[in-house]
Amino acid sequence: MVLDKRLGVKVLFFRVMPLVVAWHPMLVQAGPIEEIRLASDSARLVVQRAIAEEDGATLASVFTEGGAVISPTGEVLRGRLTLKASAMLLMMTLGGGDLKVTRHNLNLIDSTGYETGGFTFRRTDSDPQEKARVGRYTLIWEKEAGKWKISRAIGIL
Repeated sequence: MVLDKRLGVKVLFFRVMPLVVAWHPMLVQAGPIEEIRLASDSARLVVQRAIAEEDGATLASVFTEGGAVISPTGEVLRGRLTLKASAMLLMMTLGGGDLKVTRHNLNLIDSTGYETGGFTFRRTDSDPQEKARVGRYTLIWEKEAGKWKISRAIGIL
């Protein structure tokens, strides 16, 4: 009977403790990969909102100061100011749209994060018959001023 009571306490502990940790996230510190995952999720929401609102400045804010976008055709846009101007021009030309992003992989090597995934983009004002743009992307994440930001984005234009 004593063994059952001890077992019951252990079972109760392992059932209640995850609830306490979930309730109080400061009890668990995220590792670098989890930090990148959270930064990626946050950046995705920022970019989706920026595209919907045609806001190039907000879109560029998820990149490091020296960040770069490398298009599928090999064109390189480097620096947050260039990215901001290019995003604004692109959105003025094409208009806003709906972006869906699916992350496939996220890895950390040394102090650099690598993310791959796929995306679907449909312009807001597009003809319903017009096909959505579908593609794959690679993001390289680096810390800048203590925050994870995109250093390189490949295949997203």
